[in-house]
Amino acid sequence: MTEPLWLHSQPIQALLNHLVDKLDSAEQRGSATAQTIPLTSTTWPALYRAPMESDKEFYWEQLLVLVKLGWFQVTPVTASRSVAGYDENPRIKVLDIEAVRKATGRMARQKTALERWREALSLHLDATDEVKKVAGDYCIDMPDREMAEVVERLNGLRALADTHMLLREVSAKLFWGMSKVLDNRTGLVAALLGVEECPFSESPVQLQVYLPIGGFSGVLFVENLMSFEQAMRSKGQAFSKLALVYASGFKGSAARLRTPEAVSLFFSHRGELGGDRIDYFDSWLFGKDIALPVSFWGDLDWSGMRILAAMRNNFPVMQAWEPGYQPMLQSLLAGQGHSPEASDKKGQRPMVAFGCPYADAHLVPALTAHGRFVDQEQFTL
Repeated sequence: MTEPLWLHSQPIQALLNHLVDKLDSAEQRGSATAQTIPLTSTTWPALYRAPMESDKEFYWEQLLVLVKLGWFQVTPVTASRSVAGYDENPRIKVLDIEAVRKATGRMARQKTALERWREALSLHLDATDEVKKVAGDYCIDMPDREMAEVVERLNGLRALADTHMLLREVSAKLFWGMSKVLDNRTGLVAALLGVEECPFSESPVQLQVYLPIGGFSGVLFVENLMSFEQAMRSKGQAFSKLALVYASGFKGSAARLRTPEAVSLFFSHRGELGGDRIDYFDSWLFGKDIALPVSFWGDLDWSGMRILAAMRNNFPVMQAWEPGYQPMLQSLLAGQGHSPEASDKKGQRPMVAFGCPYADAHLVPALTAHGRFVDQEQFTL
């Protein structure tokens, strides 16, 4: 049958393109066909908002021609047999997808940027399927660049892992001088490098340091700011001769922590600032020649244990601080603490062991057995 002349008229094309939109949406969801949809003033305004009844009958007659050609199915059946079937709340379903697409010139669905990104990752990213899945949530759609090119540039990220560049320097190095591509994509960087935290700082890591009067013979990293403040003010023997350091969350675990150009140190006026104390601390932090006991004290939960494990990459001698963790452990064993859901800590992943004797022998087994957490701030020592 010869193609009707009115097939490319605006009213018919508007309906056909709407139906192709539905087909595209169905395909994106993984469905082979679109569901039956109602014909209304929203789906086919040209018909339902036509000023004259004769216009409505004319458009409906054209649709019925396409029904007879096998392009569509209209329900109820009575609607497809009436010149005014549009008044029977009809529904339409596409039967001949190829014919409808050909009539609109839209033979293939235009894939979304996210779909094209995930395809490029699948084909070109040098990583495991698990990493590709994580990377799939960080679409990078750059003008004038194919996504395959972008992904290939990401493969060069590992070569920069041991440098001490800022995040925007890394971005400029990878992406043709464009420095902001990796902004808000630190999760992507961490996943590609297989680490807990992006090793490239958006700005220097800030460490708050308290040096006790009379010198120090050990260093204690404290996870939470309130506990750090309480420790500085404490008159107890637990903190005697300890330099106290606060670094927010995983920031203290980054490889850049021991490089002067990537760290800003802020020393508390409550501690000792004279003499050579600050220089001695600097020499210990940024050098390898001074050996001091190093400990970590944080929340008794899986996140705290992961911080400790990550910090040990920079400080291999670091141990869980027993004077701080012991009362927390006793509280946990006594049935106290809280569930992960109670403090918005749901989803923390358990660990097995990571080389700290005290944590491996006592803290990790207790967390595993009880499934509850204890917050550091409850204990002032």
